[in-house]
Amino acid sequence: MNSVINQFNTRAKTYSASANWIGDKALIQAHIDAASIKPFGSLLEICCGTGMVGRNLKAAGWNVCGVDLTKGMAEEANQHFPCICTPAENIPYLDNTFDVVLLRQAYFLLDDGQKVLAEAARVLKEDGIFILSQTVPFSDEDSPWLEKIHRFKQAQMREFFTEKSLKNELEKSFFKVANSASLAVRENITRWMASAPELTAEKQAEVCRMVAEAPEPYRSIHKVAVENGEVMEDWNWVLFTAEKAA
Repeated sequence: MNSVINQFNTRAKTYSASANWIGDKALIQAHIDAASIKPFGSLLEICCGTGMVGRNLKAAGWNVCGVDLTKGMAEEANQHFPCICTPAENIPYLDNTFDVVLLRQAYFLLDDGQKVLAEAARVLKEDGIFILSQTVPFSDEDSPWLEKIHRFKQAQMREFFTEKSLKNELEKSFFKVANSASLAVRENITRWMASAPELTAEKQAEVCRMVAEAPEPYRSIHKVAVENGEVMEDWNWVLFTAEKAA
């Protein structure tokens, strides 16, 4: 846990601009659309980071709160909506408080994902919805190389998920998936690495090389290219909308 805190405290001030996906308009809109199956009400963003999704949901009409493990991230989010610095395994809200609970691109970092899902279900109203989104492989063909890249880049990753295994994780005990959607986001790997101070320059360069020189079919599936001297590829996002399990 301390290594995750240190990594994201270091990146808090520059995090929002460190990767295309963080502020990607189509990806944010997909989260707004998922939340909008409920009338505007109360929404909790777990592991909210700098609050990029939450601030857009607030602008769309939601009453947003957030929690994040990292003090620096929570301080950034607090500029846009109330955010408490706390572990996601211990959410300081009463049962049945929120119409929507949302968790984006953090589940693979959690020490105890099922405990976090239990907390999400606890603070969610009985007729509420839970939104879980994350990058996953496009298929079985690109999965092994993508896992190799992510495990090399992110030492704090607890588990590598596919769409299927993430859905299974959601439905183990606390939720039932009602809908899923996929979206490709074009990512600048060179900029992503330049914004990763927790990595040595050698590791940053190696991640760029692993993408740029990836084997087929990974290169074709991810549309890998060097554009203006920067390594680019597509990332596959899956967004689950789930209800409380009966």
